[in-house]
Amino acid sequence: MINSDDRKLVGQSVYEQLRSDIVTGKLSPGEKLKLNALRIRYSASVNTLRETLMRLVSDGFVMFVDQKGFSVKPVSTADLRELLELRQMLELSAVRKSMENKAGQMEWKSALISAHFRLNCVEKLMMEDEGSHVQAWEKADRDFHVTMVSHCGSQQLIRYHASVIELYMRYQVLALHRRPFRGQASVEEHQKLLKHLLDDETEFVLAILDSHIQKGLFLPDAEKIPLKVKSKAIA
Repeated sequence: MINSDDRKLVGQSVYEQLRSDIVTGKLSPGEKLKLNALRIRYSASVNTLRETLMRLVSDGFVMFVDQKGFSVKPVSTADLRELLELRQMLELSAVRKSMENKAGQMEWKSALISAHFRLNCVEKLMMEDEGSHVQAWEKADRDFHVTMVSHCGSQQLIRYHASVIELYMRYQVLALHRRPFRGQASVEEHQKLLKHLLDDETEFVLAILDSHIQKGLFLPDAEKIPLKVKSKAIA
């Protein structure tokens, strides 16, 4: 008999596989998610899949409609613009607060150095073989930015930012189907962010970060031009 801890591990594994397949486009935007097909694909019970899909509905990756069932959430210009604006407001505000929070700065900056080292390694791998390292890059990029806001002192701000950046990174990954990884430009922007963070140069950090969030983002559908969103004022 499978105990509750084992069920949780199975459920988390299925969640991570499904989420990864949605983010990387293996499950296409708008695609129907039929339980029987998913049961075979992920070797999971229908109950586990239903619970996992409802969790992904809550996280914003899946839609559920009565009588129609589950489907991958579609992508759209409007959704991307909203995520860009939300990420700008949340991340820039949280980074400013993190830099102003003087307690525990050494530990925070050590965590930034560690997260940046992992990201830098993966970015170099992406430049050598993009297709093999997309999942690792998405996680490393997201982890670095999550670490940047982690010292802000607001658990609610951290939580909402984590939710928004996950959805935003889905567009970043799907965009790789239309254009190559930004490569050295992205590497240099992250290096500048780290330098100015460590040097307590708040305004430089916010200016680079604001530009970085918007640069090079393409929709993975018919649109082929980068989208620009007017920055929100940060208090």
